[in-house]
Amino acid sequence: MKRSITRFTRRSLTAFALGGLALFGATAVSAQDYPSQPVTLVVGFPPGGSTDVVARILAEQMSGTLGQPVLVENRPGAGGTVGIGHVAKSDPDGYTLGVSGVGASILIAAMGRDAGYDIDSELDVIGVMGTLGLVIAGRNGLEATTLKDLLQIAADDPEALTYGTSGVGTPGHLAMEYLLSLADVEILHIPYQGNTPLMNDVLGGHVDIALLTTPGAAEQVRAGGIVPYAVSSPDRSPLMPDVPTVIESGFEGFTATLWNLLVAPKGTPADVQAKLSDALNAAMQDEDVLKSYAEQGLAPTLTAPAEAAQFLNDERAKWVGVIKDAGIETK
Repeated sequence: MKRSITRFTRRSLTAFALGGLALFGATAVSAQDYPSQPVTLVVGFPPGGSTDVVARILAEQMSGTLGQPVLVENRPGAGGTVGIGHVAKSDPDGYTLGVSGVGASILIAAMGRDAGYDIDSELDVIGVMGTLGLVIAGRNGLEATTLKDLLQIAADDPEALTYGTSGVGTPGHLAMEYLLSLADVEILHIPYQGNTPLMNDVLGGHVDIALLTTPGAAEQVRAGGIVPYAVSSPDRSPLMPDVPTVIESGFEGFTATLWNLLVAPKGTPADVQAKLSDALNAAMQDEDVLKSYAEQGLAPTLTAPAEAAQFLNDERAKWVGVIKDAGIETK
C-alpha cells in the first residue's frame, strides 16, 4: 500500500526542550521525569465516533513512547466544546490533553457562538493529529461525468442543481461554498440534520449533490449508489484512489479537510510539549497506525508545536474568510 506523510517544514524539537531547560530550571526538573503517571486524553464526542477512533489509535502508540498509559476520556457535548473546555481549565502539567476538531477549534467561534473558552489564550497546540478529506458526490442520473461538468451545469442554470450537507456552517457546507466561490457559480444549499438523512436523500435522488466524509461515502461509491466527482483533500483518498482531487479537477490550491489538534492547557512547559509532540509524530509513523489511518481514509501529518499553531491560524483565516464571503448566518 502506498503511504504518504504530509510534512510541514519542521523546526527543531530540541530547541523547545533546550529553551525550557534554559528558562525554567525548576520546571525542567519535573519535565525531565515527565510523565510519571498516566496521561488523560479528552475527546469531546461519544465513544465510537471518528474523533474517538483517531484518539484511541494514537493513544495506544503514544503510551509506548511516553512509558505511561494515555487514557482516552469521553466528555461529549456542544460539538466537542464541553471536552475542550474541561482541558482549557485543567492544570498545565501535561497530564490532561484534548483532541480539538475543526468545529471546536475554529468554526463555533467563527459562527459567532460562545465555545466557553478561547483557544488562543487558554490552550497550547501540540500537533496536528491527521486530516480527512470530503467527497463531492452526486446522485445517479446526473449528466455530469466530471466536477467541471457538474459546475458547468450550475453555470448554465443556477437553479438546475441542489447540494446537501449535514448542516449550516459544517465543514461540508463551507467547503462547497469555497468551491462555488472559486468557480463563480451558485447552487442551492439544503442543510440536513446529520449525514444519515443526507445520504438517504442523495440515494433517493431528492438532492443532486452531497458533501460527505470519505469513510462515510466509500461503501456507496463502491456499490454504485452515488457518483464521486472529486475529493477535497490535497491528495487522493486511499479509500477511493481513482477519484481525482478538486485540485486535479482544475482548482489549483483548493483544499478542505477535517482535522484534529492535540491541545494542552495554556502554559504547559515547552519541553513537555516537545515530548508530547515527539510521541505524537512517532505514532503517526508507526506501521500499524499508518494501516489504521489508511483504513479510515486519514492522512497523517507531522508537525512541531509552532507549526501546528501556524496550521490552526492558516485554517482559521481561510474559513473565517469563506464564512464572511458567503454571507453565512453567524448566529
